[in-house]
Amino acid sequence: MNATPPEAAQDLERRLKAFLAARLDGARDIHIANLAPITAGNARQTWEFEARWVGGEGERKVGCVMLRKAEAGQLETDLAPEFRTVRALWDSGVPVARALWIDEEGIWLERPSFIMEKVAGTTDFLPLLKPEGAALSRAIAQQLVVVAARLHTLDWRKLGVDFLPFATPETAAAQQVSYWRALFLKHRMEPHPVMVAAFVWLREHQPITRRISIVHGDFRLGNVLYEEDRINAMLDWEMVHLGDPVEDIAWAYRSLWGPQTFPLDEFVSRYTELSGIQVDPATLLFYRLLGEVKHSIISLTGARSFMDGRTRNLFLADRASTITAYLQQFLDWLPA
Repeated sequence: MNATPPEAAQDLERRLKAFLAARLDGARDIHIANLAPITAGNARQTWEFEARWVGGEGERKVGCVMLRKAEAGQLETDLAPEFRTVRALWDSGVPVARALWIDEEGIWLERPSFIMEKVAGTTDFLPLLKPEGAALSRAIAQQLVVVAARLHTLDWRKLGVDFLPFATPETAAAQQVSYWRALFLKHRMEPHPVMVAAFVWLREHQPITRRISIVHGDFRLGNVLYEEDRINAMLDWEMVHLGDPVEDIAWAYRSLWGPQTFPLDEFVSRYTELSGIQVDPATLLFYRLLGEVKHSIISLTGARSFMDGRTRNLFLADRASTITAYLQQFLDWLPA
């Protein structure tokens, strides 16, 4: 990523101190230390820092990670549902970071942002895709299926996530198809007849789900924070919604990042054993096909952001060229 100008970091530090002063009732001597960018993501910018203050319980020190909404990127989602979902999941058995504070409108931190407690581990999933990382990859994938089963069997009504759009078994697939089609129509820059045909097929083959669950939406190895062979947190909940849990399984096994050391059929078998949720093969195929369309539209959104001058992120400059491979995969998987 590009180096952050010192004056920008200093301004952000001042903003953070003012924000925490407003959130920490009665706190004094607030200090921000070791503020540094971690990544310049395509939907969020990530910073780490240490917050220290004195309050009613004496001196406190917390390692923090802040997610700031990017100027523009490949996803158009609000931070509030992500923050509130992560907060609701704390102590649920699903590994997440502790959600601390949110500046929903970007009044204090210039852009919408939220802050979580820092969790140990790495998100580097490339070693998990290499032959020498096979044993570690399998161990992480085996834990990933446990996380999926736990997430999808939570009683979301009792968990208090009614801020997520409501879905029924009959509407879950249709809502996702409509959502991504609307983004396609908004961001396409040229005709895409294959994409148009893909949406026709998806509309005509929408399955009825067997249950409604919290769906992570970007459930994959790249969003796992792991330490040695242990998953410490699931990250990047920006696409969270209520829907068909099979959607998460299909996304986890896209060819770009699927854990090859833990085959899909083995994952599904273990998932059913743990959760009691039967995975219908036709439904799984539907969501695998939707996944290729979904990633194509994410790419189109990023490319459109760059073309419109709303971001200078060079990673997005040629993202539109990637959709050919995704749509070819769609066609290869399409039933005769």
